[in-house]
Amino acid sequence: MASPARRPPAPLPPRSAALSRRRWLAGTGAVVSAVACSGLWAPRHAIASDLSLGDRLKLLYSNQFHFNDRGEPQITVGLVGNVERVRLSAKGGLLVLPSGAGGTTIEGGESFEITLVRGRAAKQRFAIVLEELAGPAMRAIDREAERWRALGFEVADHEVGTVFGVAGRVLDNRRVLLVSDSFTSEDEARRRAETLRQRHGALAKLHPIVGERSQGAMLAHDASHKLRISAEGVLWFASKDGGPVTVHDVPVDSARGGEPRLESREYWGGLYVAIDRHGKLAVANLVSESELLAGLVPAEIFASAPMAALQAQAVAARGQLLAKIGTRHLDDPFLLCSEQHCQVYAGRIREHERTTKAVRSTAGKIAMRPGETQLVDTVYSANCGGHGEDNDLVWPSAADPQLRGRPDPLLDKAFAKGITAKNVEAFLRATPKSYSVPEPEISRTAYRWKELLDPATLAGNPGLDPALGTIRKLEVRSRGKSGRALSLRVTGERGELEVHGELRIRKALGGLRSSLFVVLPELQDGKLALLGGGHGHGVGLCQHGAMGMAKAGKDCEEILGHYYAEATLVKLW
Repeated sequence: MASPARRPPAPLPPRSAALSRRRWLAGTGAVVSAVACSGLWAPRHAIASDLSLGDRLKLLYSNQFHFNDRGEPQITVGLVGNVERVRLSAKGGLLVLPSGAGGTTIEGGESFEITLVRGRAAKQRFAIVLEELAGPAMRAIDREAERWRALGFEVADHEVGTVFGVAGRVLDNRRVLLVSDSFTSEDEARRRAETLRQRHGALAKLHPIVGERSQGAMLAHDASHKLRISAEGVLWFASKDGGPVTVHDVPVDSARGGEPRLESREYWGGLYVAIDRHGKLAVANLVSESELLAGLVPAEIFASAPMAALQAQAVAARGQLLAKIGTRHLDDPFLLCSEQHCQVYAGRIREHERTTKAVRSTAGKIAMRPGETQLVDTVYSANCGGHGEDNDLVWPSAADPQLRGRPDPLLDKAFAKGITAKNVEAFLRATPKSYSVPEPEISRTAYRWKELLDPATLAGNPGLDPALGTIRKLEVRSRGKSGRALSLRVTGERGELEVHGELRIRKALGGLRSSLFVVLPELQDGKLALLGGGHGHGVGLCQHGAMGMAKAGKDCEEILGHYYAEATLVKLW
């Protein structure tokens, strides 16, 4: 894809740089003036060289982020982790900043290899998250905790996220995790979590409780200049000319879940190499919100989509960035990752002039809940199939008033009150008119689809016991508002079991596009036949639906207003 011509920002501010206006530090209750410090902002006069190594490392794990001289937030994103060797390069040459911005600067050549000298993994335990409550749903903490206790769990609540202020407005993205159990082994915790997911519908992600941070040292080697630099804990890099920095051998997931391939990727901004929770090396990118979204949005939606749809996607992606600050990777030296777990970020290689234009034209705009103090959890999926889904029916969580499953505006009256067991087959066969079919070539295999499943091999899929043998019958036991299957009984030649949860059902049946399907009564070529619709969980923004609405003349705010009920579009910077 073409990258827009532009003047790249300076990756790290010079020692004398200071913000031209006062900004809130995220997670604090006081307004401070600030100067650059290890890529984050610290109180005035506390420049990088004035901070101890321990203080600089603490900043990497904090929820703080700063604003650049254009007024945009700067975010740290993990690119590579759990490795013993890293190679960075820049065509104009690299700067090494042992103490971060504002400290000593060493001019190197075009390439550095960084190797692990020694490392010690963090000491931590892993609790299992039963449920996550955000926004208005946090009022239900006591009720939801009692529900889990009634099932025999010892429940504790852990608050994650942060309160931060922008332009005089205080924002709150905090959420409460209801957790149970605690394991020193991450693998053991994951096995137990999967059991709780299957038996009780638990969210089943892991919440790290860190007792002692990782420690280690690294060596950076510039062979062309015979330069060697030893560092404890973290080492910063930037390009000399403000251009991109290349990270070599970035693992990229394969389409079929096999071994990841390795590729080189270019990133704007500064980069640092730190000791991760495994006691190995991690590479992270300190990048402005606009540069981050420019590399992220085209990975989420077709760059050829109508501009209003691209703008809606940019706002939703921006909201996801801010909503996740301080809620993930609490044991890693960065705020977010670059994978699907957070949001797919491939750097400069994915940029496209149309999506970059959408990002810049919506700069600082996010969707807010009524009252404008809390962010909307602006989740999204590719194609809702004509009807959105309630968040609490997809993930273990209390109902979110901004994430209610709603019918497509064009859907006829027969389906406007929801998709049920009685009308779901008619809904899928009818292929009713919907904004979710903006272009046949884009959405024809997402809006409606058919899948043939081999009954002899199904039992080997995730969540299905191979002991079931050949599968004889699939029976949907419960459905959500959109008709998506939430509970599935699987009968095999040697037993039966029930699979609970939209995503687990999709995985159990071989990676379906969605769980909005019916099982046809007759085998076809000896295989179980499914008639389905939609691609993804169906909660929040429907990307194909947004494209259809934009094509029909709806603007960004109208699109967001439909998919996030009662949300307000607010410009923060």
